[in-house]
Amino acid sequence: RSLSVDEAAKLRAGDDHYRAYVGPPQRYDFMGLSQIGILFALDLKETDKVLDFGCGSLRAGRMLIPFLREECYFGIDSNRWLIDDGIDRELGRDAIDLKRPRFSYNDDFNCAVFNQQFDFIMAQSIVTHAGPSMARALFRTAFDSLKQDGLLLLSYVRGTADTSMPPDGWSYPDNIVYSPDTIMSMLGDVGFAAVEIPWFHPGAQWVAASPNAERLPTREALTAFAGQPIPRRRPDPK
Repeated sequence: RSLSVDEAAKLRAGDDHYRAYVGPPQRYDFMGLSQIGILFALDLKETDKVLDFGCGSLRAGRMLIPFLREECYFGIDSNRWLIDDGIDRELGRDAIDLKRPRFSYNDDFNCAVFNQQFDFIMAQSIVTHAGPSMARALFRTAFDSLKQDGLLLLSYVRGTADTSMPPDGWSYPDNIVYSPDTIMSMLGDVGFAAVEIPWFHPGAQWVAASPNAERLPTREALTAFAGQPIPRRRPDPK
């Protein structure tokens, strides 16, 4: 946990460092920005209430908390040390005092712990490790905790249509694979309308789900989604 950022870049996903435990440390900056980008593309406002489900070491929260107004950011993660290290080494305690985010340290897959209705629930790299019972529990509580025009944004590892039902329980750092039909069926069972989002992800597929189908982006709007950075062109060394 005491390694520098440069030293931590050599670690593997799942190692006990705040930048590595949440995924490949080389992607720490990219995945945070990617989450901010998809929220912006789906019309995030500074007055929105956002639940960062599985917020970890604030990979996205270190940018969301300063942007959102006071008491608008909410984070859930069972590993309190990740949140503490993210605050101390990326965000700073002054931002906590100023913006007053709220955190819950539990593994109950329960979005209702804050007694709030959210404009966005971000579940990046949660379903990628959650078996069917956990995923269904998340979808049920997310549905109940969203505003009528709110959005659940989730990533999952996409398999073929004939993929068998994956094993239950929590699998980390290994991934659990779902077929699109299975994900859409589980979301539909709790009342969600959902659509896959063509926003770039290096290892998963994004989905947007809402209690109100009219909140989802149209097919025409989705043609403008991308989310993949254009590589920098560097001059040839002379």
